[in-house]
Amino acid sequence: MPRNRKMTFCIIGVGRFGTGAAIELLRHGHEVLLIDRNPSCLEAFADRCETAVGNAEDIQFLREAGVKEADAVIVAIGNDETSSNHATMNCKDLGLYVVAKALHPTHGKILERLGADRVVFPERESGARLARLLTRSAILDMIELYEEVFMMEITAKGELVDKTLAKLNLTRRFGVQVVMIVRSKNTIFPVSANDTIYEGDILVLVGRHESLTRVVRLTE
Repeated sequence: MPRNRKMTFCIIGVGRFGTGAAIELLRHGHEVLLIDRNPSCLEAFADRCETAVGNAEDIQFLREAGVKEADAVIVAIGNDETSSNHATMNCKDLGLYVVAKALHPTHGKILERLGADRVVFPERESGARLARLLTRSAILDMIELYEEVFMMEITAKGELVDKTLAKLNLTRRFGVQVVMIVRSKNTIFPVSANDTIYEGDILVLVGRHESLTRVVRLTE
């Protein structure tokens, strides 16, 4: 999925998870199409983005709503597993990149088999954090280790490249530690201050969310 530019997202299901994703995407200047069966869920966004009232189980409705123009679709339907499954299938049939919210682990496996490109669990990942991951090209993955402490994998590029860890000094500058470097099939662990970062390396970082975000900006 292309990233690191102004993008268009469709969010199906405007509950707490979908709302959080929408607010974050709009805050960063991306275009958003919101879809929900309930018109009242869309009222707060009527003057901020495109909205459409309808049933995502109907693939023709999705076509008419303009879903095919999206770079990615977030299926964030609240508690209707069947509707979530059908919406995911329809979006994949339209050739779209789909992130689907799972209601429970078994549902997550079903969504994966239906072709969802990424499955998320709301108890582990908020809609806002998902939006940040989708729109920052260097980030490969992020998990919360403890409260406010995250582990992130990023692809090295930009200002991170061709410098040693000592020269980058990410711990002193941002409070972020590099704990591992993955280079092709080789893993560098533990790392040392003299290790040089090359373009395409995968860096495993640990730190607070704001600090990690500042490091990611070095790759842009």
